[in-house]
Amino acid sequence: MARNTAPILNSWKEIASYLDRGVRTVQRWERELQLPVHRIGKGNRSPVYALVSELRFWMATSDMNGAHKAPAQALPSLLSGDGHVNTATPLQISHQLMAESLKLVRTVAETSVRQQRQAKILQKRILEMRARLR
Repeated sequence: MARNTAPILNSWKEIASYLDRGVRTVQRWERELQLPVHRIGKGNRSPVYALVSELRFWMATSDMNGAHKAPAQALPSLLSGDGHVNTATPLQISHQLMAESLKLVRTVAETSVRQQRQAKILQKRILEMRARLR
């Protein structure tokens, strides 16, 4: 993915290029995986745009490739109830660690976005207060 892009992508082609995918794939992701794409006007054929920050957040918190999904069965913990090391296979332990890692990445991404939104709200309030004091 290109890192030197504008903060706003103004077409399906730009969004697809940023995500290094085809236009039809990105459109399918919007329909099926809630890719954060905004429409100018109403209707399926209206122009679209996307914010790079929202796309980054979506990539960090979605399973767009399904690669980070944990196996269907419950994964054993590293330690058993009595404190002894569990006899889980290295593959099972790896799956558990990947699942826990993904949870942490999602939490960090969600917290970051929340803090950015709060900072913007605070900046707006500060400007409003300054305007009132003048």
